[in-house]
Amino acid sequence: MKHTDKPMKRLSIYLFLILFTLQTPSQADDIRDFQIEGMSLGDSLLDYMTKDEIKQNTLQYFPDQRKYYIVGMTNNLKNFEQVEIYLKSKDKKYEIRSINGMLMINNLKNCLKKKKKIIKDIDHLFSELIKFSATKSHEVDESGKSKQYIDQYNFEAANPSNHIRVECVIWTNKIKQEKGFTDTLNVVAMTKEVWNWAASGYR
Repeated sequence: MKHTDKPMKRLSIYLFLILFTLQTPSQADDIRDFQIEGMSLGDSLLDYMTKDEIKQNTLQYFPDQRKYYIVGMTNNLKNFEQVEIYLKSKDKKYEIRSINGMLMINNLKNCLKKKKKIIKDIDHLFSELIKFSATKSHEVDESGKSKQYIDQYNFEAANPSNHIRVECVIWTNKIKQEKGFTDTLNVVAMTKEVWNWAASGYR
């Protein structure tokens, strides 16, 4: 489905190139000003895909119906190899609740280098936001050896909150062999509600 641009300020992220040019010196202060592949939180996915396409591209991450479900997108992407979009089950408006743009990466050094360029652009756009950086063990890997290298921008003082996150996810060779996972560079725009859902165990 062809998308028609909406009459409001939208800011897109383009990897590796500094293409953030603002018409005024003001900074962005709304997570909906941030786009991944032209999509923003709060948009209807029906502006980008048909209902049949959404159904056909729903990812089978869960064995049963959960509060949210995830739709994958790989066609006609400009900046990422895959995008994952979180929707609320039974939401007839198909409102986008979270977006994750993903690039497959071959090593940590390259990932951190690319992440640094993205962060520089986000720092310019969202200079007033609460930002933190962390390295943590990925909860999927019980050994604690698979890591996430995170820079996160919170839109509220409370944690969790609506946020933008840029992260390198680096798996151990054992996890890659057992689960078929790939190291990725992720750019995520997430609502507080999806964060809470993930923290509760994706039920």
